[in-house]
Amino acid sequence: MVKGGALHIVRKRSDPLAVAMITEQSRRGPVGVILVQDGVYSELPAPCEVCVNDEDATARGVTTAYRRVGYDDIARLVLDASTVMVW
Repeated sequence: MVKGGALHIVRKRSDPLAVAMITEQSRRGPVGVILVQDGVYSELPAPCEVCVNDEDATARGVTTAYRRVGYDDIARLVLDASTVMVW
């Protein structure tokens, strides 16, 4: 995942503002996204690195091609990011 770049944590299923911001930032540099809560249902069109919270995906019965991460991984990613946005 992106070190020193922008990290977006997406909590909602469909958030057009989040997708627009992620897409725009992806044009300028590396962007990472973590899907949590109902965000695990999302499919992102932007060319960015996407992870999904394992516990949230499992609890909702979601299968995904995105890399699954736990809370310890999420904490590390937040600490490594230069900017963190939660949607």
